[in-house]
Amino acid sequence: MKGRLFTLVSAEDEKMVFAWGMEITTPNEQEAVTYCRDPATNQTVFGLHRNAESALRRYGRTLQLRLVWED
Repeated sequence: MKGRLFTLVSAEDEKMVFAWGMEITTPNEQEAVTYCRDPATNQTVFGLHRNAESALRRYGRTLQLRLVWED
């Protein structure tokens, strides 16, 4: 099993982090876990996605985000 950290940041300002995440890869599958705070309610939100790119597509529907690998 291998983990790779990433952030989803504002496309306009990389210092504005929307979510932190870890993509987890095994020989047979890949998935990503994300952590963020809902900007409207300030509630903690955890997400489970097929990979980091699918997390970007999910959250990028409403916000202009960019995927940044932290390695």
